[in-house]
Amino acid sequence: MAEVVRRCMDVKVPRLGSLTTSTGAEGSLAEFRAHCTDQGLDCDTIHYSVPRRPSKGGDMPKRGQVTFLGDVDWVINGNPDPEKVQQIVDMSGIRYGFEAGTTAPPGDDAAHGEMVAFNGSGFVKSTRTGSSEYYKTVYGPYLRCEAAGFIGPSDAQADFVATTLHGGMTWTSALNDMFTNVESRCGAAGAAFGGMVHFEKLVGVAIALPTMAKENIFEAKEKYYPFAPHVEHNVNCVVVGFIADMELAEKKGIKGLDKVRLATAEEMAGVLYKGASGSAGGGADNSLSLHTHLVTLRRSCVAKRAQDVRPQDVKEVYHLDSSSIVGSFTLEAWFIDKSMEEHETLPPSSLPRAMPSPAPAKCNCSEWVVNALADAGVTHIFGGHGGALVPMVNAICKNPRVKWIYTRNEANASLMAAAYAKLTGRLAVCVATSGPGASNLTTGLLDALQDQCSMVAITGLKPRAGIGYSEFQDLQQSRMFAAGGLPTSLDVHSADALIPLLRDGVAKALTLRTCIHLGVPVDVQAAESPVPLKPFCAADVRDDVELATSHSHTLKNVANELRAACERGSGRVVIALGHRAVGCGEEILQLAERVGAPVLTRLDAKGVVDESHPLVFGVVGVHGKSGLEKATQVIESAQLIISIGSHDDTLLLCNRAGLQIRPMIKFEPDAMCLQINARYRALYDVVGNIKYMLSRLLEELAPKSGTSPGAKDSMQISLMESWSRELAYSGMDVSAPPDAATLHLATPNAQAARLEMSEESKQLWKSIREGKWRAAQNRESGGRFLCTSNVSSSFCHPATVMEEMSSRMGANDVLCVDVGDVTLWASLSASLTKGQRTLSSERLGTMGYGLCAGIVASLVRGRTGRALVVTGDGGIQCLGEHGTTGLGNYQKIMGKSWKIMGKSWKNHGKSWNIHHFSWNHPFTGTDWQLECGFFVK
Repeated sequence: MAEVVRRCMDVKVPRLGSLTTSTGAEGSLAEFRAHCTDQGLDCDTIHYSVPRRPSKGGDMPKRGQVTFLGDVDWVINGNPDPEKVQQIVDMSGIRYGFEAGTTAPPGDDAAHGEMVAFNGSGFVKSTRTGSSEYYKTVYGPYLRCEAAGFIGPSDAQADFVATTLHGGMTWTSALNDMFTNVESRCGAAGAAFGGMVHFEKLVGVAIALPTMAKENIFEAKEKYYPFAPHVEHNVNCVVVGFIADMELAEKKGIKGLDKVRLATAEEMAGVLYKGASGSAGGGADNSLSLHTHLVTLRRSCVAKRAQDVRPQDVKEVYHLDSSSIVGSFTLEAWFIDKSMEEHETLPPSSLPRAMPSPAPAKCNCSEWVVNALADAGVTHIFGGHGGALVPMVNAICKNPRVKWIYTRNEANASLMAAAYAKLTGRLAVCVATSGPGASNLTTGLLDALQDQCSMVAITGLKPRAGIGYSEFQDLQQSRMFAAGGLPTSLDVHSADALIPLLRDGVAKALTLRTCIHLGVPVDVQAAESPVPLKPFCAADVRDDVELATSHSHTLKNVANELRAACERGSGRVVIALGHRAVGCGEEILQLAERVGAPVLTRLDAKGVVDESHPLVFGVVGVHGKSGLEKATQVIESAQLIISIGSHDDTLLLCNRAGLQIRPMIKFEPDAMCLQINARYRALYDVVGNIKYMLSRLLEELAPKSGTSPGAKDSMQISLMESWSRELAYSGMDVSAPPDAATLHLATPNAQAARLEMSEESKQLWKSIREGKWRAAQNRESGGRFLCTSNVSSSFCHPATVMEEMSSRMGANDVLCVDVGDVTLWASLSASLTKGQRTLSSERLGTMGYGLCAGIVASLVRGRTGRALVVTGDGGIQCLGEHGTTGLGNYQKIMGKSWKIMGKSWKNHGKSWNIHHFSWNHPFTGTDWQLECGFFVK
């Protein structure tokens, strides 16, 4: 898979049609395999590979068989065969299945709905009217179907695997491209497929009533499909379906496809999907039929394959609308090059009697906690060992869904957990023993707290009978963490209290993006859990506060405000980015170009947008603003701030006294983020999936038909202009603070507001409005800024190192920046152009963070990306984690010498390839040496 990823990212693939078509008499699979060498076949943006044949003497893999059941016409016209729909399908013998009609559990005539099957279970969108299961997802090993398609047996090897990492295309386009390759390479009339898909935008529908009334469901659509299509963003799914050229199938005499075909375009268009596409469409041949169903997965599910998905990971079942936007997919596919056989069924009388429910799985409290954290999406737990933590560490090591990362010091464990939360967006966990182990966690917990990352810290306590007077490592650690600012820091006094306290803590950490702590006595950790192992109810609480979209009138008002700013030529708009804007770079740059707005980023958001773009003015804050003259001019003269996923906009909004002097428009993924950062007033709060909200805003800003681009808006006074007029009469000081650290040293200025800009600022905004930045858009300079000082020929300047490093970074690499002078050089001179991530201790400024973040990035990215750590001599000396073991997948370094502060050190660890650079730069005649280590996995 790693090789597939690398090729999809880096190789210039041949265009469709540049390879000759194979001929032969060995069948479709042989013909397709002829095109796929050991390196696979790349066509357009999709990579194809054929599973390897076994070596001599090995068992031949089972060839998949595609079968059908029933007839889709029964569903469309509501007249199924009453005997056949009572037949039972055993899901244990299939790899993938989906229904083209309605499905129900055996013996239940009231529950019908959409179905997807895999891993031995069928998942049904139940429509049991008048009950609590109405429009809910249920699952089981036995189902009955009116019409369905299956791929079996359960261990069938795919004919080929299709993989893409390139998002932005519709599901229609992706499957049309895939089938065009199948048809042109081997002549198969159709293909059945199943696998994992990440959708940037998902549109799905589900039937709401059983189709037994002998009426056409399309003619009575309001009855059978009364609900609007479900829309969701950035969601992982298991997808199963068929695609076929029905005319070619008819010419070749292939039968069975018509039983699971999609309804014709005339039947579907504008009827079922209310304007969305239901057929292949989108440029596909009119004879193509595409029929797809899916299950959506919970955010906490970390499975990479459909076979690793558990029943509790499934949320909903839908019929996929073909207008959905694909982010990436890995699909197993089987050719349909011969007539399909009817799937074997069981008579109703043969249904096995219901087996008694298995006894609940007993466990101790530590095992329950670790299982719950894994349900919440935690994949790595960081920490140190100790006597008060033995049951918890044993439970972590026994659980196959989490990896135990043992650190040499608990402070590094908490920093790694903070970096994990920031990089993945998921819940992070660190653990420590009582006493000094717990106190060592403090720095990382405060780091996560200030950077608004979701994190849970669990510390061991002495046995309950000895708390408060034990002679060894007995500390009131919950009071210590609460005094540091953690919103929840509690001791657990009984096994009965542990599970509800964990539920409340995880829910608060996820929804409020904060850090919480629980102290658990060692005897409670080892005690039997009062609740058997079961899915954790707080695993997906963030889904409950996130919205797919905001109100349309809010976006219209925002569009009117921005239109007034850009079309009147007087508005000075600045876009500010935080780390919650990750994944929205393309839309942000389109918005910047549309309204003529410079873009400034927090250090953690560096790389969100292409930094080579002329409108990207660099990093704002203590690590960037001091070195950027143009950025300072932009900030001091701005009239409106568009804040996108940023946790602190003080430097952009406030004067030296810390009072807000500029209005802002805020974009956040959920309302809880607004609550956290509610100290500044916003003209409009746009809540919802940020990428989708920006795309809708761009649609609103698009020129309307019948109006010229330069037409003046008829709005009398915008809110931005009203704010400026009010400020002009207030007498408030409008000078921006030099940085947040010196904000408290400034005093309010009672003189009249200085609203006049400098000549340099006027020329800068004039150039931006006139679009002069476009002339520099295609420049070949790779660095963010040029160094104009003289540099000794015997040393390499930091800016040169950063420029060279940036040019060698891949799209999935992570830049991990430590604290010190290296932070300034990285923020100013590194140029991230491919959507790379940056990790830093932005608010707390913890020296030693860089290497901890680098270890985390290597663990998370695996073989698909590299971790590049930029750190100085102080950051290296703050911790000794460069010797951390347990990462055996990486190259072993023995006896590699490198210099720090004049000393020779040797790294005897097993984890890192080390690239070290040093440079010398004269400042006002002073020979000043800065050395920086780059750790590259």
